[in-house]
Amino acid sequence: MSWENWLALGTNVAVFLGLLLVVLELNQNSELARVELINEGNAIENELWQSLMDQVPKDAIAKSIECPEKLDLSDYVVLDSYLYTAMNLVYRNYELSKEGLFSQDDWRSEVDNYAHWYLSGEFGRAYWDNAGRDYFDSEFSEYVDSVLEKDGIDIGEAWTKIASALPSKNGTVPTTSSICM
Repeated sequence: MSWENWLALGTNVAVFLGLLLVVLELNQNSELARVELINEGNAIENELWQSLMDQVPKDAIAKSIECPEKLDLSDYVVLDSYLYTAMNLVYRNYELSKEGLFSQDDWRSEVDNYAHWYLSGEFGRAYWDNAGRDYFDSEFSEYVDSVLEKDGIDIGEAWTKIASALPSKNGTVPTTSSICM
């Protein structure tokens, strides 16, 4: 084979490798665009749900922990928006793990850290059991269920312990907020 043939072969191989790299880059760019669109959709959805929520949903959250029997429809809308948004943010890591950007440990750690704070109260658990669980993928929902089953945290009791550990202004620690009176 002459050097011209070798040169032609080398040129063809280089062109082929160049085209292969372009195809790989296009595939990578489309995957990144897909993830960006998922993220953007989640952000828009969370903004919508947050618009239904009070600026500060603390009264509805306190009522759901201390006196859930006094919740009204307005409180329900606030709590539904709050819990949906909170769990959707946790679920985001699950979606990113499915795209290969986060590990399974990343999203499970997020569930381990936050599921009991959002869902172990009476309202939070009723919300999860009757509405939240069915919205998310079964793998995610089953893991949340397993965390809640082994959790054993009573969110009202946890908040009381936190409040009692804080210094108070007049020497007393409030056990219930004025929202329930």
